[in-house]
Amino acid sequence: LQGQTPETQRRREGDTLYIQCPYTPETTRQHTKYWCLPLGNKQCQEVVRTYSESIQQSHDGRTKIKDDPTTKTVSVTMADLKAEDSGTYFCALYKSYYDYPRLRTISLNVFKGEYLYPTQSQAFCSGNTFVILSVVLLILLLLALLTSIALGVRYYKLLLRTGIREAQDTSDRADGTAQPGSTGRRESSQDDSKGSAYINLDVKSHPNPEDPLYCNVEPSQAARSPRHVEYAVIAFNPSPRTGRE
Repeated sequence: LQGQTPETQRRREGDTLYIQCPYTPETTRQHTKYWCLPLGNKQCQEVVRTYSESIQQSHDGRTKIKDDPTTKTVSVTMADLKAEDSGTYFCALYKSYYDYPRLRTISLNVFKGEYLYPTQSQAFCSGNTFVILSVVLLILLLLALLTSIALGVRYYKLLLRTGIREAQDTSDRADGTAQPGSTGRRESSQDDSKGSAYINLDVKSHPNPEDPLYCNVEPSQAARSPRHVEYAVIAFNPSPRTGRE
């Protein structure tokens, strides 16, 4: 039957229960509406009642009832709930002393302890956890960025040193070139005590006999004498023999 099946409502101590009980269009404002505890078969142990759109409250002031004929609903508010408020309640119309037709039945469970769903403190803790995680992730990202920058700078310095070394090697090879277009190695030595100087030229690639090859040998100015001898030794590596020879 309508209004007979209990609806479970769970609240923590100190919370408020607010429900609305709709009634049929045939019910008028002159009908008294009750918020009851069950008593016997169809009787009502009155908690609070209202009629003619008035707002009424219980003796302790924690329960209020209001009738709204425009929306055809009865509104009930139970504030500052306590564990002893647990029980079955129902909205009812008064027809006779033994007849209180139910509009809506509520099974109220008021408990001590934490909510079954997140409380304000839990939500605050969740917010703090989110902030902490965000800060940790930001720190990790900054560390990763700094590490990448350090590695990049180190790699750049390595490339710079490598480039300088290659440039020096190229310069050394250029200084040791005996003839433009040829590849070779030149060694020089000078004996200032005897006033003589000499140079050995080792040409790695086999030169063309028609290409000129020159080398300047200048002894120390202090060692010049009528007996001074200038000479040069030029050596060619023999070219590999072919089948035509």
